[in-house]
Amino acid sequence: MSDALPDVFSPARWPFELSQLPQPAYLVGGAVRDGLVGRTVTDLDLDFVLLQDAVKTARTLAQYYGAGFVLLDAERQIARVVFKNITVDFAQAEGNSLEQDLRRRDFTVNAIAFDPFTQTFIDPNKGQEDLQRRLIKMISPENLQDDPLRLLRGYRQAAQLGFEIEAETKATIQALAPLLSRVAVERIRTELVYLFNTPNATDWIQKAWDVGLISPWFKSGNQQFQHLSQMDLAATQLGKINPQFSQELSQGLRESLKISILGIAKLSCLFNQNLTLAEAELLELKFSKIELKSILAILKGLSQIYPLKTRALSLREQYFLFQGLGILFPAVIVRAMAAGFSLDHLSPLINRYLNPHDPIAYPQLLLTGNELMEALKLRPSPKIGELLLEIQLGQIEGKITTIEEAIAFAQQLL
Repeated sequence: MSDALPDVFSPARWPFELSQLPQPAYLVGGAVRDGLVGRTVTDLDLDFVLLQDAVKTARTLAQYYGAGFVLLDAERQIARVVFKNITVDFAQAEGNSLEQDLRRRDFTVNAIAFDPFTQTFIDPNKGQEDLQRRLIKMISPENLQDDPLRLLRGYRQAAQLGFEIEAETKATIQALAPLLSRVAVERIRTELVYLFNTPNATDWIQKAWDVGLISPWFKSGNQQFQHLSQMDLAATQLGKINPQFSQELSQGLRESLKISILGIAKLSCLFNQNLTLAEAELLELKFSKIELKSILAILKGLSQIYPLKTRALSLREQYFLFQGLGILFPAVIVRAMAAGFSLDHLSPLINRYLNPHDPIAYPQLLLTGNELMEALKLRPSPKIGELLLEIQLGQIEGKITTIEEAIAFAQQLL
């Protein structure tokens, strides 16, 4: 194979031997597109089109390598093999013809195939030309209409690749935008996560809003675009204060979730700033519990910071802010900076967060609930948690410094 071709086209980089694929077999989709433009991704996703035995091939590979196997669509013969850090999908060619399969795809740049046996590209839709032109161009309006999620995916991929959308394609997407209401909200949510997780994608998010692709799910989002447009700049400024913030903002909200802390902060911009209304919007899009709780925590944290415009936060207010946010603290600071808060206002909170020994940001318990129950001869009840909270607040306000004082304070409260 030519040294000019990226690693993704080298079977030596794949998690299985090329000889284990039936001939012909073709690498297609995003891996081909990204390889041709030199785009690197953290987790490799490979898509293969086979003319026969797609599910059987996937199952055989999974059994041979002890990898995970998922039957995605029995009728259309699509299956997935999950290796460590690499996902490989196998699909039967639509119409049992590679060219027919490629002509049924969404955009020309996603409809290029690579034959690993002959080391050649098959490109009936001239997708390589559009890659050079940095252009997202539809194959046909009918293909977009067949799966309306492709409308939103076009904007997401334009943002990820730094491409433009061809004029006729853009007009078609806008005309077909109402069809997105037919798509399962889980699939829409996934595309939104990808879009908001993409650095410097604000312009594309605004454009997607303008053509009606995302506005139905964000009832008051248009008011927040000014803040959203400042988020990447605020994140960069915060990273200059301390590189720790850049690392934390880029981390995933949870290992099993694709979205980063900064991505979830950006997403929070377009939901209603009223917690009750925001929760209803989140439930409508069927966000996971951790995503829902995180966005609501960011919105609540932002409201807790707002008094800084006129006064300093009390120690109690700061305590509840840090306890409510945890790892989401940088997300709220970025949102506050995007909303116009100065670093002078935010620095005391930032300094506390960066100090692992700070008694407000990282309070240490003087005693446990069991120790408190034993000392006061109490039975387990919600009252124990309330007493521990008051003891901790007494600690941060300097009223309590020893275990004896904590017990006496709790006794007085009782």
